[in-house]
Amino acid sequence: MIWRFSMKRAKSYGSHQDIVLRAHIELSRSLTKIRAKETTWLAERDLTLPQFGILESLYHLGRLTVGQITTLTLSTPGNITVVIKNLESKGLISMRPSDEDRRIKLLEITEKGSMMIQSIFPNHVENLIGWYDKALSEEEVKTLSHLLRKLEKAQ
Repeated sequence: MIWRFSMKRAKSYGSHQDIVLRAHIELSRSLTKIRAKETTWLAERDLTLPQFGILESLYHLGRLTVGQITTLTLSTPGNITVVIKNLESKGLISMRPSDEDRRIKLLEITEKGSMMIQSIFPNHVENLIGWYDKALSEEEVKTLSHLLRKLEKAQ
């Protein structure tokens, strides 16, 4: 016997409100599912998503301050400190004071960190392509990107 469960119809808050709520829920669910796949894939490579974000940023952008990394990776100062220490202990990044202002800490990817990103980044991109291509055409991905950028800029 096949059981079918139907979700109780949610209360309506008005046509426009319902549309916005549905879009928000779908966006959140999609991101959660993609992030879970990314997190699992990175864990198999002994990295967390925040660690990968820092390594990827330093690899592609070069030396950055802790503040810049915090902003780029959408982290908090408290969380970023722990992530940086873990990457340093693995020998993947180094931190040193700025020559201009000793209070500012500069982060740089090490040779070991660069080698790691060079070896996993192409596969990461292929994973993303696979996940997106399962559901969307290239044109739809462009539209999605445009709409998300528009939504971000409005905040």
